[in-house]
Amino acid sequence: MKKKAFLRNAIILTLSSLAGRFLYMGFRVWLSQTIGAEGMGAYQLILSVFLPAVAISTAGVSLTVTRLVTSAMGKKCPQTIPSAVARCCAFSLFMSLAACVGLWALADFLSEKFLGGNSADALRILIPGLPFMALSSCMRGYFLAVRGVLRSAASEFAEQLATISLTVFAFLTFSPQTVLEACWLSMLGATVGEAVSCGCSFLLYRMHVRRFQKNKAPCTGVGRAILHITLPSTLSHAARSVLSAAENLLIPLGLRRCGSSASAALAQYGMLQGMVMPMLFFPSCFLGAFASLLIPEMSESLAAGQKKSISSVTERSLRMTLLFSIFVASFFFSFGEEIGILFYRSRESGQFLRLLAPLVPLIYLDMVTDGLLKGLDQQIRSLLYNTLDASLRVALLAGILPLFGLRGYFAILYSCGILNVTLSLSRLLKTARVRFSFLYWLILPLVGAGGCMVACRLLPSSFLPPAWELLLNITIAGTGYCLYLWTIKRILQKRKRLF
Repeated sequence: MKKKAFLRNAIILTLSSLAGRFLYMGFRVWLSQTIGAEGMGAYQLILSVFLPAVAISTAGVSLTVTRLVTSAMGKKCPQTIPSAVARCCAFSLFMSLAACVGLWALADFLSEKFLGGNSADALRILIPGLPFMALSSCMRGYFLAVRGVLRSAASEFAEQLATISLTVFAFLTFSPQTVLEACWLSMLGATVGEAVSCGCSFLLYRMHVRRFQKNKAPCTGVGRAILHITLPSTLSHAARSVLSAAENLLIPLGLRRCGSSASAALAQYGMLQGMVMPMLFFPSCFLGAFASLLIPEMSESLAAGQKKSISSVTERSLRMTLLFSIFVASFFFSFGEEIGILFYRSRESGQFLRLLAPLVPLIYLDMVTDGLLKGLDQQIRSLLYNTLDASLRVALLAGILPLFGLRGYFAILYSCGILNVTLSLSRLLKTARVRFSFLYWLILPLVGAGGCMVACRLLPSSFLPPAWELLLNITIAGTGYCLYLWTIKRILQKRKRLF
């Protein structure tokens, strides 16, 4: 019964995430075609400066709520749940208001030093959204703990729909003439979207939490949980966000020092961070829901001392992640240029997509590994590894990017990605007592995915429109890959080997 509930919630979250990603990618494609690569660069830079405030407002509190609610339900004390959520909301709201004050005071300085001197107003438009983000984060933690994934998905979908609708309406109504005006309208849409999401989340939370309000009692241990989970996570995420912002600011600066003009450097940055990276992350919606659901599942198994269950879930999660991500990476590598031309009308973005395609298994594996580590109460280790990764990126960008340009940037992405995954995965394998199989999890899937892509390339042209031909190729390759994996599994089962 528990397994069926997990699968049902995973399917719901995956479908909702997929719908949201399609909306988001469609919006990104429309925005990139409307404001161009340089505009996307300015848009991404403003968001990167805003992210440390988001981390201070939201980091760790969702996980804290999930752990507190899961613990209360496991101890058969559901009457303490409203008190736990309320206290976490109060803490998160306090942190978000502090972030609002700090960012408002620093907006002019940040704009002048890092954003070109005219972006303070665009940055301030985002500030009112911080308290809404903080409260929404608490609600999402509650929904995750009670397996109310449909409610969480509904609030996130409402946010995306409101953001996209308002932004498109504002662009059509006011027709921004400059990149800065386009950024203002985009930020306004994002802030309103956060308010809509918070309102939806709160209404759904109030409707659901009524069942726990009879004979409600104060929850003990909230302060201890905040000290143990929220504060370290907040501080670490804030540090990572500052480092990430520094990384994003260093990229166009390093490209300029390497010989690119200011406009060309911003356009290359916008193409990488605003077009290529979102495309690489797009298929992860199939894993994102799965990774988030693993946190409460692993927490319960850890609390119950179910070591075999922890090992089994960890092994299956890592294996399925690699099987999926290797196929995605192979497809991006084989058809990157076609994807860039189709979605962004840019061959250069497609070439970047091909160059970064091998990063996909590292990105997706890190995502699932972090979720498993958090469920196993290893969030401090995970955050330390991520902070080390971010620090190393900043140091390498400052020294290497001005000398080698984009080639140096790609080398940094790969080296730091490998280091981060190696550290996180080693900790997870040791904690969960799982052995990594290079042959069955890595080499055989690479052979199968590569063979399927080569076969697709050798097929004659179908004379279909580009979008339909791309869809046909991914269907043929996906079918062939699944048949290959099924055949390998059957062979290994006959030899009494597990795959």
